[in-house]
Amino acid sequence: MNERTKELDGLRGIAVILVMALHIFKRADIFTANGTLHFITSLTSVGWVGVDIFFVLSGFLITSILLKTRVKAGYFKNFYMRRALRIFPLYFVCVAVILYFIPRLDPVFVPEIPRVIPFLVLYQQNWINLLDGMWLTLYLSVTWSLAIEEQFYLVWPAAVYFSRKETLVKMSIWVIVISILARIAGVLFWDDIGFVSKFFFYNTFTRFEQLAFGALLAIGFTFTEWRERLRTISLPIFLVSLIAFLILCFISLPGIPHPIYDNVPLTLGGYTAASIFTAALIGYLVLSSEKTIIHNFFQNKILIFFGKHSYSMYLLHMSFALILLDFFWKDGYRGWQIYVVYIASVFGSTILVSFLTWHLFEKHMLDLKKYFEYE
Repeated sequence: MNERTKELDGLRGIAVILVMALHIFKRADIFTANGTLHFITSLTSVGWVGVDIFFVLSGFLITSILLKTRVKAGYFKNFYMRRALRIFPLYFVCVAVILYFIPRLDPVFVPEIPRVIPFLVLYQQNWINLLDGMWLTLYLSVTWSLAIEEQFYLVWPAAVYFSRKETLVKMSIWVIVISILARIAGVLFWDDIGFVSKFFFYNTFTRFEQLAFGALLAIGFTFTEWRERLRTISLPIFLVSLIAFLILCFISLPGIPHPIYDNVPLTLGGYTAASIFTAALIGYLVLSSEKTIIHNFFQNKILIFFGKHSYSMYLLHMSFALILLDFFWKDGYRGWQIYVVYIASVFGSTILVSFLTWHLFEKHMLDLKKYFEYE
């Protein structure tokens, strides 16, 4: 695949909406005692899967690019420079601005700043959540998933460059199998299920599972016989794995359908089910020759808009969620109306500022990619 399809932008839009809903509805919930709204909020807890969708999609797109360009001059230089122009500018601006305003936004975090800066600069902050005595301000909490992706980008281009495709398939399968076995062993033999849940949610090595699923799909696309087989089986696999994922979420109720909340079913099977239905959906959207209601849904202009601006929305939405939460709460606003107003205001602020950052900053950084075209 040599270009992004509209449907994949739509899928990216779904992913960022899910993540934003998870963080925003959870905070809106404190404004109301309405049971129906509490139930709606509990359903949005499944928004954690948006990060898994991002991981699988990244694994697929990055591996597709690497496989296509590994015989071209400037393979490593162009890949890393193009990734840097996409990821670094907005990330480091956001980190710098938030840390500058931390004394006013989150003063209790100020003593931690010198300790966490190396983690933020080196994209290792996912480990902070697993280290005793260290914590990351909520304003930057979502960046843990960016750290996972950057760590993947550090090793995977070399793996693709120096390995045959058959070897890459075996490597990806081993990553997936070891991740699954590690979670099973953790649940069976580790007494502290709370730590187990957190460990498998944030640690690098088992989170590579989702990226490996995306990589496997991209490698499969390079074999003609596999492309045809994937064209046939992708929709049934998507439907079956999605149903399996929803069942795992459903049996988690009335608890929280999120693997980090001591949720054994989702810790054991949620990550894998999410990875399979995402990879199968990508395969269906890209390979299917027929226009269906699924294609039309993911070509929706609203979803494509969210997909286009998903990076800035992902980075910025927590800041607006926390700032507006503080504003509404301190002013004594309560009730279901505030629940609705808070959600609308956080989504609206995030959308507006993300639109502005794209036009005033991001797209100009991306224009510099033309100096790093593959020959």
